Order: sequence, then structure tokens, then C-alpha cells
Amino acid sequence: MRVKINESIKINEYAEVLIAGIEDKSNNYKVEFTFSKDALLGLATNLLWMYDDIDSDKRIHIHIEPLLGSVSGNQALGFFLAPDSPSMILSVNNVSKNYIIDSEINRYKEIPIKYKFVKMYEVKEPASDESIEDYELGFTNIVHIRVLDKEKNEVTNSKMQIIFKINYFGLRDFGNMLLVLANNYELHKEYELAHVIQKKNQYNLGVLLTHESSEVIMRCNYLGDVHDYDPHFGIV
Repeated sequence: MRVKINESIKINEYAEVLIAGIEDKSNNYKVEFTFSKDALLGLATNLLWMYDDIDSDKRIHIHIEPLLGSVSGNQALGFFLAPDSPSMILSVNNVSKNYIIDSEINRYKEIPIKYKFVKMYEVKEPASDESIEDYELGFTNIVHIRVLDKEKNEVTNSKMQIIFKINYFGLRDFGNMLLVLANNYELHKEYELAHVIQKKNQYNLGVLLTHESSEVIMRCNYLGDVHDYDPHFGIV
């Protein structure tokens, strides 16, 4: 599959990010995802593989556990979760399809595209189970998740779980914009995802968060490699 990465795409799909296991139901919380570049490539690749592979109405739930947890960490979505992150579920085709996105969506900011001469990205077919994908080579495909209150204090705890709901075409559009972001990756940059409750400095990443969704910040930073968190990783 070849994906165009030298321009943004129009937002046509909704998504929701919910926090399970939190007592305060006021939704005055933000979810902060910090991605290494390899983790962006890994997630984007897996979303696009899924889009290419499943029926458009199929419902899927994929569970990711952090490293060093009671259940072994996995990279079923192309990345590892740092140990103090809450677990995460990707839920496909569980966002209401009754929403209509209007033309005012264009008010969101776009990812600055520095490398417009790089027009396409080739998403290769999945390798065999024994093979290693390019984004896995250095074991640096790490994501760190935090939950922040309205004063930006961290309130993450082990009882929480992040549920990321997205529909079939959202897999394609979000995956596409993650590749755009990866191609223009800058350390320490952060992007707040477009939300129905519009604020300044929200960005188009291919999906619009619903009223029910927590606000989401995506940060770019190097997070080391898996062995920095678990020196015994891969040793049987």
C-alpha cells in the first residue's frame, strides 16, 4: 500500500479516547501519549494493515499491556507501552456513526510539513511471524501514556485503562496522518488532537474527537529502548 505523506487529509471520521477505572466522571482529564518515531511508524503501519485486512463492519478489540506488568507487555499495535503507563484497548467500529462532520472542521491547524519532496510512503505487507519489521529493529518503538487533570498534574494509576475507539475508515485516515507526523518528526513537539469542543492549537490528525472523548495530546520524544525498562526482555 502506498500512502501520500506530503499533505494533510481532510477530517471525515470521529474517534473517542475514554479513561476507564477513574472515579471522577467529570471528563476534566487529558490523555497524553508520548511517541518515539518508531512507535508512530509501528502504530500507523498496524492501523493501515488492519484497514486493508478486515471487513468494513467488523468489530475488533486489541489489548496492549505495559512492560513489566502482571501480564507480559506486547506490541500488538506496533509499539511497547512504558511500564508506568495504563493498559490500552483499541476498539474498532464502536464509535457512533450518527455524527455528521461539517465544513467548520477546517479551522484546525495542520501538521507543519517540511519535506514535501517526500511524496509517498510504502507500507509493506506484514512479514512472517518470525521476521522483524523495520520499526522493531532497535526496540525503540515505545509509547508512554499519562493521564493529566485540568491543572496538568499527573493522576495516572494502575487501575486506569485507556480505550481508544475508532471506526474502519478512521484506521486509514489516522494511520495516514501518523505517517505524515512521523515524516516530520521533531523531538519535544506536541500536538493536541482536534476535538468537537474546539480550542486553540488543536491539530488535524485525521480524526475528530467526540463530545464524550477526553482531550488528547500527542508528544514526540525519544524514550530509549525496551531493554532500558526490562533488561531481561527476550530472555527465556
